[in-house]
Amino acid sequence: MHTAKYMHQILDLALPAYDELFDEIELEGLVENKGILYIWNDKDLKSRELEINVRDELGVKQQIVNKHEIHDLEPNIKPIYHAGVYYPYARHARNPKKILLKLFELFLKKGGKFKKLNIQEVKFDNEKPVLKTEVDEYKFDKIVITCGAFSKKLTDNLDEKIPLDTERGYHVHFKDCDHLLSRPVIFSNRGFGITPMEQGLRVVGTVEFGGLKNPLSKSRIKNLINNAKYMLGDLPEHEDEWLGFRPTLPDFLPIMGPSKNYKNVFYCFGHHHLGWTLGPISGKIVSGMIAKENTNLNLDPYSSARFN
Repeated sequence: MHTAKYMHQILDLALPAYDELFDEIELEGLVENKGILYIWNDKDLKSRELEINVRDELGVKQQIVNKHEIHDLEPNIKPIYHAGVYYPYARHARNPKKILLKLFELFLKKGGKFKKLNIQEVKFDNEKPVLKTEVDEYKFDKIVITCGAFSKKLTDNLDEKIPLDTERGYHVHFKDCDHLLSRPVIFSNRGFGITPMEQGLRVVGTVEFGGLKNPLSKSRIKNLINNAKYMLGDLPEHEDEWLGFRPTLPDFLPIMGPSKNYKNVFYCFGHHHLGWTLGPISGKIVSGMIAKENTNLNLDPYSSARFN
């Protein structure tokens, strides 16, 4: 409940934080408001009941759906399901990269500067952080380390022992099949989901603690393809396959806030499966911390001090 409560605290603010950014860019149909559907077959109902009860306790809007209602929402799914939950307020991105590039252009337009350089070391000059690269050194008043699964290289450099790992998640696209679904559908029994996107149907799933260097596992790709066909029947040859790194901490909460050792270094990483969802609200929270703004949020559960 501790994890659920403090994930809910920031998830509840995630969509309003996106809306603030979306007011400043032209979305052009890149986000759809069609909810998200979780389905399961009957032997899995017990674990689902626990999740439903936790969400009820937190006041999350959810709608239990039966077989007929699932069919009405998504008629192309084979009748493998027993029941499900529908979250009507949820949205999905048709193409996250296009949205990201629009936000990046907005950042540059507002005076942001971008340098693509390898940080070799973080040093300090009168408590002010200095980033050493292969090219030069850059001195700042304050810095934010927000490198996802790669953040540990820098926090280790700062002698802060943060147990960050990566949950490797697998993806495949079935091109020109996005008409088969209207919204993201998660099949709880098999731990995978399918989302209709510009690139086709994106099938994602599995959790693998495999670090940052091990090669992609072909058996997991095959597993995703078989699961997609189990749910939707015949599908064409998949278009592409890749692996993503989800930065994860043992208590499944992100780290947001100042370093334990250095007051001018801030952290923002470890959002596991919800990095895309929580990006804007996390940025807002951390910028508020740096500006020493007051907040009515309890930010202690996200502090790196919990591991030290």
